[in-house]
Amino acid sequence: MTEWPSVPLATLVAQHAPERVIPADDDTVRFAGVRWYGEGLFVREERRGSDVKAKCYALRPGLLVYNRLFAWKQSFAVVADEFEGVVVSNEFPQFEVDAKLATPEFLALYCSSPVFASRALGSSSGSAAVSRNRLKEDDFLRLKVARPPLPVQERIQAVISAVDAVIDGLLAEFKAAEAARRALLDELLQRRDESWKQSPLGKLGTVTRGKRFIKSDYVDSGIGCIHYSQIHTDFGAHTDTVHSCLPKEMRSKLRFAKTGNLVIAGTSENFDGVSKAVAWLGDGDVAVHDDAYIFDHELEPRFASYVFASSEFRAQLPAVISNTKVVRVSKDALERMTVPVPMPEIQAEIANTMDTIDRQVQSTSDEIARAQTARAALLDALLTHKIEVMSSDSDDDV
Repeated sequence: MTEWPSVPLATLVAQHAPERVIPADDDTVRFAGVRWYGEGLFVREERRGSDVKAKCYALRPGLLVYNRLFAWKQSFAVVADEFEGVVVSNEFPQFEVDAKLATPEFLALYCSSPVFASRALGSSSGSAAVSRNRLKEDDFLRLKVARPPLPVQERIQAVISAVDAVIDGLLAEFKAAEAARRALLDELLQRRDESWKQSPLGKLGTVTRGKRFIKSDYVDSGIGCIHYSQIHTDFGAHTDTVHSCLPKEMRSKLRFAKTGNLVIAGTSENFDGVSKAVAWLGDGDVAVHDDAYIFDHELEPRFASYVFASSEFRAQLPAVISNTKVVRVSKDALERMTVPVPMPEIQAEIANTMDTIDRQVQSTSDEIARAQTARAALLDALLTHKIEVMSSDSDDDV
């Protein structure tokens, strides 16, 4: 098996001097980011030109770009044509790739792989306390990468692109299932008769804020807890298990949700996350973070959680949230928000129907996760030369 040379990135790429964009006040400015783990560029927000105070720079299609703060989380991409006219901050340097030696797509794959991530972390500097370690351009250019022949680079790209096409198909299926889920939930909540009532949350129970704890408090076993951020990322509509625990000595400093209570995110980085709810169905009490609320109520717990995800409920949020650096909803605002209340048997029917749909959606999500795990393993094997790679003009397979 022929070894590939290992060369500094500075021999393959040159930093591009981007064009600074100074928008007019009435322009709509689209800002891009680079997702972690090689998932590519995305438009993360739009702003009016009058609201853009910091310097911003135009993306140029075909260039290699990375996020200096999260290079160690494999935040690399190639600028696609669709991102022409989109801007980034100075945390996203761009590089021209020497076409005689490498392709931008191959370098993006290599730099987005675990084999490169540890090198990026070792050359980064910053605050580990906030999970940000900045990889400066000069340090990036000194890092070494494997440089197989161009035909081999193209073959690796082709293999991974084929896997990506499968994953993209699964993601499209997942998005369609999520859209159908939302539509079904809204439809079920519209099938009302005279037995339904509309009630403020404050009339259906009590809303209590959790108590402060931090992630460094976590221990392997002890008091089960739910951090507000886990409501966004780790749980669906309901759960009977926790992912984190706190020391038993902290019990007197904590506030707890009982079985059947909702745990509601009071804070989020975006509108979609605020007021997301999870019903706690586990045995015993669970400690709740102070950026979340505990709703002790008289509804069917799963039904209550699903109602919080409905379009009707979320349409009330813009009038009650505060939107500064993060999006927040207050205890008083939550208590004023109204929900539909059918008879208990109808609540259970709706919850059972949604649970069935959620199992189907979760099955697709699990399939995506398996495909992504397989992709990562395959990419690692290709880039570390554990699998012999034939060039794209060969009849042989990888």
